[in-house]
Amino acid sequence: MLRALLLVLLLAACSSPADNQSAYPQNPAISDAQGYPRDSSTLYFPAADSSYIDSITAHTTSTPPHELLLASCNLWHFGAPVLSNYYLGANRYRFLWLRSFSRPVLLTLTQRATGAILRTQFLDKPACSPQLSAILFIPPGTSATQERKLQQEFQKRQADPAMQQARARVNRPPIQLVALETTHPVSPAQWGRFAQLLQNSAFQQLPTYEESMTLDGAYWLLEAHKASGYHAVFRHSPEKQDNFRRACEYLLDLSSARKEDR
Repeated sequence: MLRALLLVLLLAACSSPADNQSAYPQNPAISDAQGYPRDSSTLYFPAADSSYIDSITAHTTSTPPHELLLASCNLWHFGAPVLSNYYLGANRYRFLWLRSFSRPVLLTLTQRATGAILRTQFLDKPACSPQLSAILFIPPGTSATQERKLQQEFQKRQADPAMQQARARVNRPPIQLVALETTHPVSPAQWGRFAQLLQNSAFQQLPTYEESMTLDGAYWLLEAHKASGYHAVFRHSPEKQDNFRRACEYLLDLSSARKEDR
């Protein structure tokens, strides 16, 4: 009896590490098991993706690029879960579309036992844009009298209620446009077409981040969240013929954001 008990305990000890293995870090300092981030400063992307080559020094840096920090901030304002930390029980793809002069769009394609669904969300403005603040410029050589006059005029403009309202409107955080949010079923054929487009783009082999010198355009971020692991690809204004962009645009075509400016 004792020998049998010891054998059972030995087998349990040998099997437990495999049972606890996960393709995800499961770090409670990043999010909880439901994906809710620790706070608004949480980086939504894996630590392994946080080492990048600095374009100026050509050295590896652990500081994530500004673009990924901006993406994380927008995901937080969407109320989106972190997909890179825990597996959340269903395979999903999430596309974040950040355009320079248009409202952000978030598409989440989730595969469930009852079928796939595509959720479309909007913010009324980009999150974490630079804050608008007034600056008083005193030209070199300005006399003391003229400087006092410039300061008085500056203070008068700042006290103007219309100016204060305009600044508050620009600096306020974004709002989710809940009335525009939609959820649509996605057929097996449509899911298969999207999977084929991803395969054509070699999505799993693409590096997460590539630096771009483009100053305008849009950010395209596609995340894959599966039981086998997580991968994200972030690009700045990919070419129209780029296969990665085609996969993202297919999701847009299936969504209620299909008519948004591209």
